[in-house]
Amino acid sequence: MPLLVRLYNIPIIAFVLPLFLLLGCADSTKEASVADMQSDAASAHEESGIAIKVEPISFNRDVRPILSENCYFCHGPDETNNKADLRLDLRDAAIASGVLVPGDAANSELVKRIMTDDVDDVMPPPDAHKTLTDEQKALMARWIDEGAEYEGHWSYQRVERPDYASIDAIVSNNLKERGLNFSPPADKETLVRRVYLDVTGLPPTPEEARAFLDDESTDAYEKLIDRLLESPHYGEYMAIYWLDAVRFADSVGYHGDQSRDASAFRDYVIEAFNANMPFDQFTIEQIAGDLLPDPTLRQRIAASYNHLNQVSKEGGIQDKEYIKKYQAERVRTTSTAWLGSTLACAECHDHKFDPFTAKDFYSFSAFFADILEKGAWTGNGSYQEDIQPFIESLGLHLPKQTSKAGFGLTLEVPNRTFLLNQEKHELELEAHKQRLNAGTPSAHAEFETWLAAEKRFHEQGIQRTYQFEVKDTENDIAPLELNLPSQPIKSMNFQVAYNDKVENKKAQFGVVVHFDTKSYLLAWGDDIEVEGLERIKQKRPWRYKAVNDQSFNLSDLKLPSDVEMLNSIEFISNANEEGDPAFKLQRVDVTTRRYDVPKGTLEDENIALVEEYLAGTISEENNTNLRHKFFEKHASSEDLSEAQEKYSEVNNLLNGSRYVPATVSAKPREIKILPRGNWMDESGEVVLPTTPSFLPDLRASTETERLTRLDLAQWIVSRENPLTARAYVNRLWAQYFGTALSSAPEDLGLQGEYPVYPELLEWLAAEFMESGWDVKRLVKQIVMSRTYRQSSEANPELMELDPYNRLLARQTPRRLPAESIRDNALAASGLLVRNIGGPSVRPYQPANYYQHLNFPRRKYVSDTNHDQYRRGVYTHWQRTFLHPMLMAFDAPSRDECTVLRAQSNTPLQALNLLNDPTFVEAAKALADKLVTSQTEDELRLADAFEAVLMREPSKREMEVMLTFLSRERERFAEEPERSKSFLNVGLYRVNESIPKSEIAAWTSVCRAIFNLNESITKY
Repeated sequence: MPLLVRLYNIPIIAFVLPLFLLLGCADSTKEASVADMQSDAASAHEESGIAIKVEPISFNRDVRPILSENCYFCHGPDETNNKADLRLDLRDAAIASGVLVPGDAANSELVKRIMTDDVDDVMPPPDAHKTLTDEQKALMARWIDEGAEYEGHWSYQRVERPDYASIDAIVSNNLKERGLNFSPPADKETLVRRVYLDVTGLPPTPEEARAFLDDESTDAYEKLIDRLLESPHYGEYMAIYWLDAVRFADSVGYHGDQSRDASAFRDYVIEAFNANMPFDQFTIEQIAGDLLPDPTLRQRIAASYNHLNQVSKEGGIQDKEYIKKYQAERVRTTSTAWLGSTLACAECHDHKFDPFTAKDFYSFSAFFADILEKGAWTGNGSYQEDIQPFIESLGLHLPKQTSKAGFGLTLEVPNRTFLLNQEKHELELEAHKQRLNAGTPSAHAEFETWLAAEKRFHEQGIQRTYQFEVKDTENDIAPLELNLPSQPIKSMNFQVAYNDKVENKKAQFGVVVHFDTKSYLLAWGDDIEVEGLERIKQKRPWRYKAVNDQSFNLSDLKLPSDVEMLNSIEFISNANEEGDPAFKLQRVDVTTRRYDVPKGTLEDENIALVEEYLAGTISEENNTNLRHKFFEKHASSEDLSEAQEKYSEVNNLLNGSRYVPATVSAKPREIKILPRGNWMDESGEVVLPTTPSFLPDLRASTETERLTRLDLAQWIVSRENPLTARAYVNRLWAQYFGTALSSAPEDLGLQGEYPVYPELLEWLAAEFMESGWDVKRLVKQIVMSRTYRQSSEANPELMELDPYNRLLARQTPRRLPAESIRDNALAASGLLVRNIGGPSVRPYQPANYYQHLNFPRRKYVSDTNHDQYRRGVYTHWQRTFLHPMLMAFDAPSRDECTVLRAQSNTPLQALNLLNDPTFVEAAKALADKLVTSQTEDELRLADAFEAVLMREPSKREMEVMLTFLSRERERFAEEPERSKSFLNVGLYRVNESIPKSEIAAWTSVCRAIFNLNESITKY
């Protein structure tokens, strides 16, 4: 919490010590000392000589924070937890109980209870471990004497524009009331570095800095800002903070934390910021882009926001449990990222402090109930379930029709999107009930659908997963047979989940696959034999892999080449010594691969083309012919011409073979309130999608008209929503001043901080909405302001009065985010590769860092090409083993929504800057450039300071660094092998014509400069 708080709008630091001295021996009869406390506080403040503005107490600013922190847990909105049937969050209830007597603090029970020393009567009680300060007690008494007026919570009121013209007008007015003024402007050298780093996350080159320094025009700074806002690097930097909020990562998070490529979503965010997409559109596309009319490829990619949550690939999980987890996580993220609210606290019970109820939580969750998903994620990001002979969105408007695609699948052409009909693949399941002694099997095939950014197949063909769930019953399940649609299959694997452990039992498990002409036995273990069935002979044993205590995989099964169509799969188990089945099936996953082309589903002339495509040998000419064959009967030549243009446009737009989980809307699941958040307790009320009941512009479903995610997104960015604009501009302010106007941007509720500048927050929020949610305009207004351009130097008096710069009488020195620290070093060295977008990259990382990352075990292989020098925003984000450099500098794991990064100061950071190969290599590249371009040490050192710090070294710095250089030269000259080893770090190779000891010595100098606090700080 900030040090600067208010008492009657008086900074506490001005009187807290004198007040404690005056009250240290106060009488225990606190009711009689209230007036004395107030008088002493005012006297102490007068003696401080600081100008004050005398004004009435504000409930929102002064009183509510005290009640919320100390009283609402037992006497707040959560009626199930109310003590003494007392609610202090409601004025009428508090007055009716006698706790408040407006205008008469001495006779108010609240004052008596907070003043007494009697442990049986004092409030808060001792076991609450909360205590009001004397200042807070005096304030509460004065508030009651002034009438005990309540106000609606500030962030839940409609945003209204204050009567000010600019940011500076608001800040200047507030400073003058305190006898303060703006600090002098920052010098141009400091300002150009600051604004480059704040707007693009990159430092200016020496040439860019000099161009600004030499420009004497009155609009030089504004022209600079306009150039920076048009830079493609602006979007990269803005994306860092948004990706934190929406928990973007390259791995699934839970259990094995397997990799999952969602980099196309990151590209969407970067492009959206660069294009200055209005924030309301940006919001709608992420939450409900797939529900828009004729959604484009970009809008469908945007909607993959709904799949950025952590998921699990664990075989033995309960689908129902994890779907509930995913649903709850979407509520947490959406309410925090867009509303700045802790709706998550209402998952198990009504919120203890804010008006959110458990019903609000689950009604909000119901908006996301249509998202098609499984509890167990089945993708791996390396194959493609969408067969894509045509990039899946060409932006072409064609009549809705269906065309057979030659491999038993259906190509849908709905409106503007070519998509294979695999978004909802229905399996025909016929269970032979007479063979089941108990239970009725049920099956579903909801598998994760992926949008692919390039047309190609997995090397083993198309892969599909079918999941069959067998309802649990009291009786054990005996042999079970499942019938599948006839399809050509070349290989498969099975994953089986069961109720009881099979270890230490004589359990054997087998699968019988029935084809048109023959049946085969596939058995785990050697004891199972079935008369009349032939075991499939494998070149190696059919592999068994334990997944956990309740599931196992039977994998890598290659079927005989002479088989025809698969008809059914039969699961059998032998008996244990007592003659009972060894375990009960819960679920069977069957993954099949390699579909051949069924002859006859295409005209003969097209079969060869399809087979070429499936084999991956099709030529570009034949590929074009194949596309035309599929569409020539269903589209006009004009449509085909347009399709070709769109195909080229999208194909050129997307890089490589990348995948993003697609949000597919299906029949909504039934959502119930879960008592205590227990996913197994279904006794709660069924709820429909509805926005929180106490917030303005209520959107509620009815039995006949169910609202969707699109309705939710539109409500979030409606002019009447009081939270969204406040939440975003509050966070944005923190990017440029270090601290948000309300210092807890994740909580604008009752437990959050009342804004230090409420008028400024309101002005920014109103300006943002009324400008059409224009983000670049808002950024420009902030960085153009006099408030932003101030010097960050502070005199001792100002530091004492306002150590955290909440009054904004100066600028705040701020450390760069982790990604920019790395970018800054690479940029200064000349190594930075400034390509925009694309898949994630893998910088150097310590060996064996992933040694405890299993299922599967994996080895981190760093990039050995130009990708090694890409910006930090593109770094592979492994949730459970975040890159050590990112972790050292407080980047979040992105398990959950993060709207405010922590900031620590540890020795690990200095060690990282010294020893991380990226920084060693950057220092080496910079040293190589210095010794090649200059011959004198003083000039080299000056160039190094300019490259990293944008300034000249001081006389003292020059002396210290030259002494250090001399010592390093001697050390490396005496140990040639050390020089060679040192310069072998990284891919970069130095100029062979320069002595290695010389470059090594200068590398040490550059490492020292990179390690300066100044090099990682914006001033």
